[in-house]
Amino acid sequence: MKFKEIRLTASILLLCLTACNQNPAGRNNPLAEKENVARKSLAAEAKNVEAPFTEGKIDLKITTPGSALGELLQQVDPAKGNISAQMKKLAAQLSAQERAMLEAQSKKAGMMNLAFLMLPLKSVIYIDGNQATAKFDALTFHGENTVNDAKKEGMIYVKSQNSSKAMTISYTGDSFNEMSQNELKAADYDIKKTGETSTVAGYTCSKSVYTLKKPAPANHTPGAIPAASIYQLEVWTSTEMPKSVNFLHPLYIKEDAGIMKIMMQYDKESPLKFLYEFTKVEKRAVSAKEMQIQKTAKIHDFGKEKMTVGMQMMGIVFGM
Repeated sequence: MKFKEIRLTASILLLCLTACNQNPAGRNNPLAEKENVARKSLAAEAKNVEAPFTEGKIDLKITTPGSALGELLQQVDPAKGNISAQMKKLAAQLSAQERAMLEAQSKKAGMMNLAFLMLPLKSVIYIDGNQATAKFDALTFHGENTVNDAKKEGMIYVKSQNSSKAMTISYTGDSFNEMSQNELKAADYDIKKTGETSTVAGYTCSKSVYTLKKPAPANHTPGAIPAASIYQLEVWTSTEMPKSVNFLHPLYIKEDAGIMKIMMQYDKESPLKFLYEFTKVEKRAVSAKEMQIQKTAKIHDFGKEKMTVGMQMMGIVFGM
C-alpha cells in the first residue's frame, strides 16, 4: 500500500473511531479504551508527518500529461550521457502509429517544444532553514541553484550536457526576484481558493486555481515556459512547507505557504499540461556538500551583466 493510501485509510479510521467511540453513562469499556489509544496513536502519527519541514531532502518530478513527446522524454536518463543517441534509440522503438502521434503533437505544439528542453527530468531540493538548493538535469543542461530567502540572495551554476561550456551567476538585491524565477503576475489572474485539500508527499495541501483574465487567441504561439501566457494553473500549498522552496520552482508564484504541486495548462484549447510535484519529503540533517553548488572560476553578477548572462545562458541551455 502506498503512503498516500495509508494516510487516507488512517483518516477514514480516525473518523469512524470518533463517530463510534461513545461511552454512555461514563461506563468503563475496555474496547473503547483500546480504540481511544489507537486513535491517539494515529493522531500523533499524523501530527508528526505534518510537523513543519525545516531541514531535509525533497524529491520531485515534472511530467507532461497528454503529451507523447513528454512521455518519451521521461525515459531519457542524462546520467547515462549521449542524450541524442538515447533519443534515437527510443524513437526507433516506437510503432508507426506512435511516431505519427508524436509528429502530430509536436507540430501542433510548435514553439512549446522548446519548453520540453528546459524541463528538469531529474531534480532534488535540499532545505536548511531559509536556504534552499536545487540540483537538476534537463535534456541539454545540468543546473544547480541555491537561494537564501532571508538574505534575498542566490547563485546558479549551469553546464551544457553536450560540451564543457559552463557558467556561474550570482543575484541579490533588486536582481533577486528577476533572476531567480519566471514570475507569474497575480494581477493578470483570477485567483480562487477552492477549499479543496489533498495529500502531497505526506503533507495536507490546499488548492487554488489561477485563471488568466485575458487568454491568448487560439492562433497564439507561446515561447518556452512564459509565465504571461499560461491559461490556467492549479496550485497546491502547505503551511508546513517553507516558502523558500517556491524560489526553486520553474515558475515563481507568490504564495504565503510552500508550494508542493503545480499543474500548468498553457492553452485553453489544448490538453497539453505540465505537472510539477513533490514525490518524497525526507526530514533529515543535510550536509554542507549537499547545500553547496559547483562554481566556475568566474562568477557573473546578474545585476551588472544581464546581457552577457542572457547570451551565454541561452547558448548553454540550447546547446549552441
